[in-house]
Amino acid sequence: MGHLQRVDEVVAEIDQRQAVSDSRTAKAYSPIQMHFLARLRRLDGVRGQLDNVPANDPFMKKLVDRGIFATYRDCMDEGIGDEARQILNI
Repeated sequence: MGHLQRVDEVVAEIDQRQAVSDSRTAKAYSPIQMHFLARLRRLDGVRGQLDNVPANDPFMKKLVDRGIFATYRDCMDEGIGDEARQILNI
């Protein structure tokens, strides 16, 4: 199994778990806020999985980290910075 195929499988698994988590969210968010929070959770999960993959690709991790930073900034712009920091444990 190729490295990218494994990453795709991990992302699909994270997406399934995220769908269940989002359905339990009590606070009402706008669609764009939900989008950014879901994206941030997904990217954070992918980053965690990349850390556990033998011979992980540093370039792939750098891409994911940049995606996390950009999405974090989007969350800040949308007024959901506290939620974003909670997702990232910062």
